[in-house]
Amino acid sequence: MSYLKLVNNKGVQYILIATVFFSIINGLVKYLDTIPSIQIVFFRSLVSLIMSYWVIRVEKIKIFNTHTPLLLMRGLFGAIALTLYFNTIQNIPLATAVTILYAAPIFTVIFAIFILKEKPSIKQVPFFILCFIGIALLKNFDPRVSTLHFSMGICAAIFSGLAYNMIRMLKGRAHHQLIIFYFPVITIPFCMPWLIPAWRTPNFKELILLLLIGVTTQIAQVFMTKAYLHSPASKISHYNYLTCVFAFITGIIFFDEALNTLSIIGLILVFIGILFSTKFAPKS
Repeated sequence: MSYLKLVNNKGVQYILIATVFFSIINGLVKYLDTIPSIQIVFFRSLVSLIMSYWVIRVEKIKIFNTHTPLLLMRGLFGAIALTLYFNTIQNIPLATAVTILYAAPIFTVIFAIFILKEKPSIKQVPFFILCFIGIALLKNFDPRVSTLHFSMGICAAIFSGLAYNMIRMLKGRAHHQLIIFYFPVITIPFCMPWLIPAWRTPNFKELILLLLIGVTTQIAQVFMTKAYLHSPASKISHYNYLTCVFAFITGIIFFDEALNTLSIIGLILVFIGILFSTKFAPKS
């Protein structure tokens, strides 16, 4: 019965759908390794801006309100995280990059303690740690991963954790479409200084894939934002680990990343960690 309640939880449903679409994005970004990462960030944000603005106009949502500063902070944290993350994906193996990023749920819960006063159950802590160990084992440390790109991945995780907490702070204060809209509003000007010198004109296929990343991102953002608006960070953030599992599978199928014993153990630990950290999550 408890698992039936879990499946019927809207926050869980939304975060699971978001992880699937984010996994598709990861694969597309890795595939477009000849396009500068900052250019992918730009196209992704441009498509998101157009789609978000259209929805806002249709639903007659006010763009500016008393919570605009908080919306801008969410956009800035997200812009930094996205830029660092895409660069990491393009410079190291996909599963390794996603593995590093998915320290984000840990930072999300830690920041939630101080920002939102949402304290996780003490029983959850060992399973958070178990998830993190499992993620580390999914892709044992690769000597090809430079200190620079490892640090960029960790910073992306930190800023993702901050962005997710901003979303929770906006619960009941701002429409979820407005939260999504402010992400590209900040990201586009943020990436311009690096975009101009790095620009490479895409061919038709690359252009279609760049636009597809934008559309897929919009869908993922909608479900991710609604998930964090619906449920406490401590209850759903660890589901982001599934994106790493999907990335590992994608790496095997499309990028010839082999599955080893440590990876299998890591997969098992991740699922155990998710199941039990959810079981012991505080009641919302």
